[in-house]
Amino acid sequence: MLLGEIVRVALEALRANKLRSLLTMLGIIIGVGAVITMIALGSGAQKAVQDRIQALGPTLLSIYPGQSFMRGVASGNRVSLTMDDDTALANNARYLSAVVPELSSNLQVQKADQNINVTVMGTTPNYATVHNYTVTAGRMFTAGDDAARRRVAVLGSAVPQMLNSNRDAMIGQDVLIRSISFEIIGVLSEKGSQGSFFNPDEQILIPLQTARYRVMGTDRLRDITVQARDLNSMNLAPAARHHRAGARPEFDEPRDARDRARDAAPAQDPARPGQRLSDP
Repeated sequence: MLLGEIVRVALEALRANKLRSLLTMLGIIIGVGAVITMIALGSGAQKAVQDRIQALGPTLLSIYPGQSFMRGVASGNRVSLTMDDDTALANNARYLSAVVPELSSNLQVQKADQNINVTVMGTTPNYATVHNYTVTAGRMFTAGDDAARRRVAVLGSAVPQMLNSNRDAMIGQDVLIRSISFEIIGVLSEKGSQGSFFNPDEQILIPLQTARYRVMGTDRLRDITVQARDLNSMNLAPAARHHRAGARPEFDEPRDARDRARDAAPAQDPARPGQRLSDP
């Protein structure tokens, strides 16, 4: 009985103050709607960032050539990455599932009367898989193509448009890379610019050995991309670069990480190796 009385009084109050009741309801609806909208926008932005990271490869690390260091002091000579480094990483890495050498240069590419300048990347067949690409037309080159130094090319998704050509129609046609004829055998999926000056869709992939011996004439790599076995191995994967620490000191931790480790370590007495200065 008491509950019915409460409901009756509430309804009478609403009827007596229709405008006030309408404004109150409107405020509640707008407030709840605003909260739901903000949550949805935040979730959408988070999903977009996660998708972008996933497209890049959440377990990928890139190794670039840099300066060598001796006792924390940078030398004047830059250190190069070569195929020996790639082989050593592939043979000795414990926490890596894939190692991809990348040899690249900006070169002139011609097709009929079209002439463009794009990045030509010499790499191995697992490049597409490691970098989360799919081949939308044709095929990726194989290890046999690489070993035989065949003149075959896989185009980034934006290259056909840059050459004013149809993607599917380009399969089997030839392009000139540095005046050398290459057969187009595939086109990669679109990845989109990652917020840098380099657009991965505006590149051409060719077999690594073809790039070394037929096009660029060098074994100095631009970088080596390594893929950790899983996210839990990401903190352990940099240790794989210590595989030749004696011969190539540049394969150490990044400079800032190395400096932090040195600063955090207790000072040692040079006269008594292993003895800290603070020890008696």
